[in-house]
Amino acid sequence: MRTAIQDLRYGLRQLVKNPGFTAIAVITLALGIGINATMFSLVSAVLLRRPPGSDPDRLAVVSGIDPGNAYQPDTATISIPNYLAWRDANHVFTEMAAADEYRRSSLTGQNESESLRSAAVSANYFEVMGVAAQMGRTFVSGEEQSGPDHVVVLSQTLWKRRFGSDPSIVGRTIRLNRENYNVIGVMPASFRLIGFLPELWTPLVIAPDDRTAAAHKDRPLYLFGRMKPGVTIEQVRSEFATLAHRAEQEFPESEKGWSATARTLPDFLVYGFGIRAGLAVMMTTVGFVLLIACANVSGLLLARAAARKKELAIRLSLGASSLRIIRQLLTEGLVIALLGGSLGLLLAYRGIAVMRAAMRFNDAFDALGLRPDGNVILFTVGISVACALMCALVPALRASRADITTGLKDESRSASSGRSHTRLRTVLVTGEIALALFLLVGTGLLFVSIFRLEHQNLGFQSEHLLTAGITLDGAKYKDADHQAAFVRDLLPRLQQIPGAQSVAVTSDLPASGPGTVTVRMQGQPELPAGQVLTAADFVVTPDFFRTTGMTVLRGRSFTEQDNAAAPRVVSARPPVGARLSASSTM
Repeated sequence: MRTAIQDLRYGLRQLVKNPGFTAIAVITLALGIGINATMFSLVSAVLLRRPPGSDPDRLAVVSGIDPGNAYQPDTATISIPNYLAWRDANHVFTEMAAADEYRRSSLTGQNESESLRSAAVSANYFEVMGVAAQMGRTFVSGEEQSGPDHVVVLSQTLWKRRFGSDPSIVGRTIRLNRENYNVIGVMPASFRLIGFLPELWTPLVIAPDDRTAAAHKDRPLYLFGRMKPGVTIEQVRSEFATLAHRAEQEFPESEKGWSATARTLPDFLVYGFGIRAGLAVMMTTVGFVLLIACANVSGLLLARAAARKKELAIRLSLGASSLRIIRQLLTEGLVIALLGGSLGLLLAYRGIAVMRAAMRFNDAFDALGLRPDGNVILFTVGISVACALMCALVPALRASRADITTGLKDESRSASSGRSHTRLRTVLVTGEIALALFLLVGTGLLFVSIFRLEHQNLGFQSEHLLTAGITLDGAKYKDADHQAAFVRDLLPRLQQIPGAQSVAVTSDLPASGPGTVTVRMQGQPELPAGQVLTAADFVVTPDFFRTTGMTVLRGRSFTEQDNAAAPRVVSARPPVGARLSASSTM
């Protein structure tokens, strides 16, 4: 320990004597380490931070396998009849819950109405998730029954934003979907799952129509189950694949080609929302940046060791061992790396704040709660030590094998360092240029791809095309007739907006991902078992094609006469791959 402290003091004195060299080396490493620590905060938030609740690794998420979905088909939702049947028939869960995570609710009060993300969950949902309310309680059995007494649980975010963190909120009545709801609890701030971000929860009410065979076509639910002791996730997958096959045999019209699978909750949150691949690409890219920084600093240390050749030769002649020389130079490299890591961590704090602000537009990323936690700090320390080894080990080994006689005779600090030094510097510079060229080419291809995506022909005219989203009050506009009447009243008022040449209403924007419908072509042979033809489904008003600048290649566009009393009509877009896009009149 005494000699280690001596090495540290001597190394600090050497670095202080060369402030220019020290500053360049520290700043170079700080930039590489800071970028890596900033990106690693995403890895920590997504992969290393455990979801809320007790033992999330024993919590499985059951999802459907959609035969008509080419992208992640095994993350589809489940129908209510299948939930009811599988809840009682499975042998792998101690308890199973269901959640419709993507509803909208209208909260009114103080002459203000607000559309909120909401979820309808089974009464045992929070119990299965292993999460308790911060204030009040969660749902109990019987509250999912339809009746005049409605209850609701608020998220921490909504409680703070809309109700000013009022501690007396539990027991109060709020107006939700034009009905009174009694607030029974507030969830803790930690109960935020990627992709599942409702601002309030209501009980999942199952109506008689939800138990019919026709209800198999509507798939609104994610299923959550707590695995029994000793049961593995592979057994859960096998169980629900069997149950899905049984449903396909009993209801072939709606369940043909469908199946089911399961993942643990942490795995589903990462896989189901396509995050893991992006994280791998980002960490690989910034890792190359760090390697370039290490190559720069290693070259600086190699040149500095060559300049100190006489000093090191004198120390060797006085009895210093090669191991002591290596340790001394590694200590100096470690000091540089730790200084760079400390500065890099400060840069990461700022980088994380900037990245968190930039991600506020996306609720899924906002739910990550990016922060420089303990994992980020440990990662920074780890890569700092790794940088010290990568930067200083080769120069230290090269300096410890220096010839004493040649070093003592060499009086010139600028003398040639020999062919071995030249070859080593050439290798470092070549590797650095190769990595930089790789990143440059990759970045160029990325920008070209972004440019092409932004300038590709989407089939409609995006210039001077304005859009606005509307969420209808589910209580007032609860059926298709009321919704269509709202659209008919809205269109003339939109037409009066100054500068509006044409207006239309659509269920989904042209470049968005709408729902799909199963298509059967008259006169065409039946598809093989397990295969279905699906189409992206848009419901539009008659002026939709004219407003968006789409051209009808054959036939005609929709007219006002294409209403509910007329025969049904549809307009189809030429297929892209194996998928169709179809529009029907509203």
